[in-house]
Amino acid sequence: MKRAWKAVLAGLFVAAIALPASATTPSTTGTWYSYPPQASMTEISTTTGTTYQSAVRPPINADGSSNWPAKRGVIPVQFDLLAASSTTTTTIKTYDPPVWESIQADGSYSYAGLDVSSSNLEFNDIYKLSADYNFTEGDCFGGSLRWTISVMHDGSVERIHVYYGEPNNGPDQGCSGAKSGSGQNLITTGITPDRFEFQTAGAPVYTTHAAMQALTNGGTDKVLSVQLTLDSGWKADQRADVANVTVNDNTWVPKTTETTTTTTPAGPAVKTCDLPAAELSWKKNDPTPSGPINEGESIQPKDTGQFYRQVDCKYIYNLDVSSLSGMGTYTVWVRIGGTNLPVPATFDLR
Repeated sequence: MKRAWKAVLAGLFVAAIALPASATTPSTTGTWYSYPPQASMTEISTTTGTTYQSAVRPPINADGSSNWPAKRGVIPVQFDLLAASSTTTTTIKTYDPPVWESIQADGSYSYAGLDVSSSNLEFNDIYKLSADYNFTEGDCFGGSLRWTISVMHDGSVERIHVYYGEPNNGPDQGCSGAKSGSGQNLITTGITPDRFEFQTAGAPVYTTHAAMQALTNGGTDKVLSVQLTLDSGWKADQRADVANVTVNDNTWVPKTTETTTTTTPAGPAVKTCDLPAAELSWKKNDPTPSGPINEGESIQPKDTGQFYRQVDCKYIYNLDVSSLSGMGTYTVWVRIGGTNLPVPATFDLR
């Protein structure tokens, strides 16, 4: 520990390490987590309808083995349409706003944090910690509201706390009114410069950002997580409205609504002649065809436009080879209502 604090003192005699400029710093990525879970209300609705899938017809082989010559001509694309009655279940989950409180009676607490353990973020890379807050009960005291930066320091996980208010001012640690740090960047701005604490470093308990840089091996300690915490209910009740919780350029977005839709067929899909309008949709998968040519050149009249023709209870489109993008592997779909149906046709062009 003495060696660590010698490094701190040495660091105070050198110029402060410049904070990264957000304009030139890569985006800070990670996974947000929070507690307590947001309360939610669920609404479920069901509708009945029809689901479709296509079935490839010759001359294209359904197993994708057809290889056509890339000369001028057409590829006869043909599909049957299979249909099944279905039930669609839509679940809408609506979330209440996050709760930020720490209550003496129940020992509750609140936090939101960003897990950056899979990134290569160092302490020096933390250039912004900010949040908008307004205490509706209580204030900053007993060590929170605070940010906590967990770092890997000399092989051990250590915690650096960054406090709102004045942590070294006894019972008067308030961070509201004239002492508010709401919306401020706590890395660069605060009521006191001595708002940083290395939890296991000993005296001095509260110190500056420059001291933290020196103590964390020149600011190179790897960051594991960054968390905003409200947990001083052991002293007195705290409640606050908190928003725009931000680490560098990454802002926590609490849940609002989640919608999931599941469609379940009532039975097996069977061929139908009740054909809705269907568009042709295609893409080139890769530029390398597989195997030799095994299909003959067709000189039938080409189709134009975006819709399949409906002939004898099937979809037909004579696809102009010259409209494709040269040799390669292609997939062609039947598209109904803006959705590509399952079971497309795949072929090669050589």
